[in-house]
Amino acid sequence: MTGFEQPYPIYILGLGSIGSFIAHTLRCLSAPPPVNLLLHRESLCQDFEYRDRKIKLQVGEGGVQEKSSGFEVERIDGDWCSTSNDQICCLIVTVKASGTLSALEPIKHRLGPHSTICLFQNGLGQVETLNEKLFPDPLTRPTYVLGIMRHGAYLRSPFEAVLSGTDGSAVVGVVDCENRNEAAPGTRFILDTLLRSAALQCAELGWTDLLKAQLLKLAANCVINPLTALLDVRNGEITENKMLIPTWHRLLEEISAVFNHLPELQHLPAEQRQFSFCSLKSALVNTVLKTASNSSSMREDVRKGRGTEIQFINGWVVRRGAELGINCPTNAFLAELILAKSN
Repeated sequence: MTGFEQPYPIYILGLGSIGSFIAHTLRCLSAPPPVNLLLHRESLCQDFEYRDRKIKLQVGEGGVQEKSSGFEVERIDGDWCSTSNDQICCLIVTVKASGTLSALEPIKHRLGPHSTICLFQNGLGQVETLNEKLFPDPLTRPTYVLGIMRHGAYLRSPFEAVLSGTDGSAVVGVVDCENRNEAAPGTRFILDTLLRSAALQCAELGWTDLLKAQLLKLAANCVINPLTALLDVRNGEITENKMLIPTWHRLLEEISAVFNHLPELQHLPAEQRQFSFCSLKSALVNTVLKTASNSSSMREDVRKGRGTEIQFINGWVVRRGAELGINCPTNAFLAELILAKSN
């Protein structure tokens, strides 16, 4: 393996609101790392050039707009994917969960045990998919880091994001994978770089605590995302509409049963798993209160005719339930409806 000089270049795949936000914050650090943007369309490359190779971030509605620069750009679609064979040590992925596999395929030859892939996405199951489809050999797999983004952000136009509030935060942690004795060389670097960003407000969690946080977020998404998409409403109406209460109660009951039987958490006492129906309901209500005026990503995907992440949200619950012998008919039915609607 070719040696790397510190600091490692950090590659970012997915320049939506979260990817643009992260790219901007990294370049605004004191002694920033090199940041390479991986773009999949010629039109995006042209748009970036038109915008003087800058990313803009507006902090708060009507707030001050910040600009960042100094980015390197690579186009990775079609025949362009072979233009570079440089190994990628640090990669942040913010594309939708459903698009992760196809997004990584053009750069698969640049990834391996020397790589750290940090996934900032909704849902669960992406790591298992990547291991099955792209990295079947445990000895040549990258190190995975999962991130949870609690900032509210949206994209006003390409490379121009708006941070809707200033009280957001993020958490990251290394995935505990079997057959992996040590992390890739750049893992600590990418974690420390994210942690020193004041704008990200990022904290590092151990694998068990990170998984619990991921599951609590997933439970809320299992209710909010499909219901807002099917009814074409904003998040707040999920708990305000009394006719929906029996539906989200059934969803949470199924999710609670699956979460409490996950083998990954059986070493914890039941009271430390925090996945009772009441705990999940409290997490859901809290999320809805904080995001009442928001339009969920799944609602926006359905409205714009795009594919959704349903297979990594309710679909993940259904699959894990089947493995554990737990039937999840409500989650399965909503997943089928979303697939039919988005198709």
